[in-house]
Amino acid sequence: MADMDGQTGFFATNRVRNIVAVIVAILVLILLFLGAVPASLMRTAISNELRGASDRDVDIGAVTRDSFFSYSPVITVHDLRVAQPDWVGEGDFLKLQKISARVSILDVILGDARPDRVSIDGLDIALVRNEEGRANWNDDESDDDDGQKSRGPGLTDLDIVNSHFSFTDRKRELTVNGPVSVNSEDGLRAEASGTFLKTKARLAFTGGAITGIDPEADYPFEMSLQSPALKLTAKGKMQGVLNTDRFTATLSAQAPTLKNLDQVIEAGLFGTQPIDLRANVRHKDKDWFIRKLSGSIGRSKLSGQADVLKREGRTKIDAKIDAAALDFDDLADDAGLAKAAALTRRIGPRVIPNTRINLSKMGATDGQIDFIVDRLLSRRETVFRSLKGQLAMDHRVIKITKLVVGLKSGQMTGSLQVDHRSGAPKFSTDLTLKGASLADLIGNGDIVTATMRGRVKLSGSGDTIRAALEKADGKAAMVASGGSVRATVAHVLGQNLSGAVEEIIDDPKARVPLRCLVANFKAKNGVLTPSPLAVDTATSIGRGEGRINLDGEKISLTLRGGTKGKSALHIVDPIRISGTLNAPEVSVAGLGKAEDAEKPSLGDVLKVATKSIGSALGIGSNKKQDEAFIQKPKSLDCAAVVAAAMR
Repeated sequence: MADMDGQTGFFATNRVRNIVAVIVAILVLILLFLGAVPASLMRTAISNELRGASDRDVDIGAVTRDSFFSYSPVITVHDLRVAQPDWVGEGDFLKLQKISARVSILDVILGDARPDRVSIDGLDIALVRNEEGRANWNDDESDDDDGQKSRGPGLTDLDIVNSHFSFTDRKRELTVNGPVSVNSEDGLRAEASGTFLKTKARLAFTGGAITGIDPEADYPFEMSLQSPALKLTAKGKMQGVLNTDRFTATLSAQAPTLKNLDQVIEAGLFGTQPIDLRANVRHKDKDWFIRKLSGSIGRSKLSGQADVLKREGRTKIDAKIDAAALDFDDLADDAGLAKAAALTRRIGPRVIPNTRINLSKMGATDGQIDFIVDRLLSRRETVFRSLKGQLAMDHRVIKITKLVVGLKSGQMTGSLQVDHRSGAPKFSTDLTLKGASLADLIGNGDIVTATMRGRVKLSGSGDTIRAALEKADGKAAMVASGGSVRATVAHVLGQNLSGAVEEIIDDPKARVPLRCLVANFKAKNGVLTPSPLAVDTATSIGRGEGRINLDGEKISLTLRGGTKGKSALHIVDPIRISGTLNAPEVSVAGLGKAEDAEKPSLGDVLKVATKSIGSALGIGSNKKQDEAFIQKPKSLDCAAVVAAAMR
């Protein structure tokens, strides 16, 4: 019995040994087969792989290998042709007489074949990208790798002779063609000519030699696009041979407009005045890191830095911009300025900017931009001097916070917001004015000298700031506590003709204290109404009524008042403010414009006196209206009305 058990164990051991031997033999045969894969099988595999990867017709004349047995053979493909995809049309994407490459058979099996020695002879490649950005060299249109690491081609040796390329990019409006070569003496050379934005263009790209080098080592390159529409140069190093996913470079660009540069970099930039910019750039997979940005746009001078990241299908921006000088007109090209000028000629000058706030094309852009403008430039007279703040973008909501606008005197602080998550863009403001001179704000000379404060809280909807505010609700207030007023104007405000004439004769430059000025307007659907509009001086008080229509920026206000002292003769006509926000017109009773009140003509005085005397005699007067303003007025509670306006 024991002998039988021993025999059973012996046979079992033999069976295990036999199985192991067979497995080893099979593995050896597989390894031997892999080391001597027939070229005919490779031809079928390569053809099928190319068809599957590109979904287009592929023809291969022949495939050979350099040795009968090798795990890293040099494979040569002869007379290869790859057709264009259907969306491009007829023709060939690629034709070449011969391409040889050393590949690892094991890497091929594992699906990670990266040839490290490539020799190309007789290449003719036609690169095409359509208006929507679809490219015939990249059939995978997805953009969801979100900055994952790219390995690059991993080449140690590359030679290209007798070869030619063409590049037609309909989205960029760039079409060029020319020879390309790579050799151990001259390195990589590609030179092409054609057109860019309908102007003649030359494109050149040079790189180091690719002969017996570490495929992960830094690879130097230079690129140049020369055209009347754009002069762009780049010099830097790729992180690995021909690894365009990872590189650092110094860039410079000159163009008639920033939009021309955007044709190449595709960052969503806009039309501007001529640019001259330089920057150090690092590209890592889908991300861009811009440092030492400097240069000019028109007469604006700026510097800054930015990180532009791709995450989860969105673009995230973190930037800082410091402008020594900025003219907002430089942020529009000639066509945009001409369009704005034509609109101004048609509707007249406006104070409210027509800046576009439609964010429909920024749905996938988030981020933050800190900005400082040391000096604001303008081709027109303006009280604005400097600007700084922080702009944040999040899913089609833009918020500008920490805003500080330096004025000729004083400053404006607060925040702005554009919300375009649904419907029309919604624009809102919360701004506070401090320390501004009234003369600087409205250009009234020395009629009223006062330091102003203000509060603007408006919100409305529209594709531009102007369109939104033309339908805005909220409030706009401007107040002053203290200051002085021309005595003649103060008497006119009190509708005191005898006092006004006395000042004109005795001391036309005399002034009286200003207790307070309150211009508090409520806004409803773009119409501002006084709540209240009042002026309290040492000698008179005036109250206003009427409206300001932001649709057209039209002013229609009337100031009526009473004197705090005795008035021998009452002025019938009030002070009227008309015109537009850009050019207000103040008519002081019947004495003409406010600036002429201290030296009216004899005819003006006689006209006012005749009408006032007639009113005193009851001729052509409105008794109810006259009584309301002849009576001694009650002084304003300045502290209360000023506090209410600034809330």
